[in-house]
Amino acid sequence: MTTDVVGPYTKSDARLIADGRSAPARRYRRYVKELTDDHGGVLVVGQRLLIERTAMLLTRLHYLDNLVLRDAEFTQHDNNQYIAWQNAVRRNLVALEGGRRSFLDGFV
Repeated sequence: MTTDVVGPYTKSDARLIADGRSAPARRYRRYVKELTDDHGGVLVVGQRLLIERTAMLLTRLHYLDNLVLRDAEFTQHDNNQYIAWQNAVRRNLVALEGGRRSFLDGFV
């Protein structure tokens, strides 16, 4: 039995097999927790889904960041994926901010 390496281009089915103890799984859970805490912990379904998707993108971006920091080969494909994922994270964070309620709403 072989163990596949989980990386930024790992297919979704292979990620689902992981038991949650791997470094990427811990990083993913940390991103979900931080984003959830930042939004007060009480989320509607759309916010939760957006946070989970953003956490997955951030986890994948982490691997590409490490390629750059290790001065490893960074292909044109890596560059294109990095830009696309980074833009998706930015759009997700903007969408999450738009759904945030201000604490001042209770006073108005």
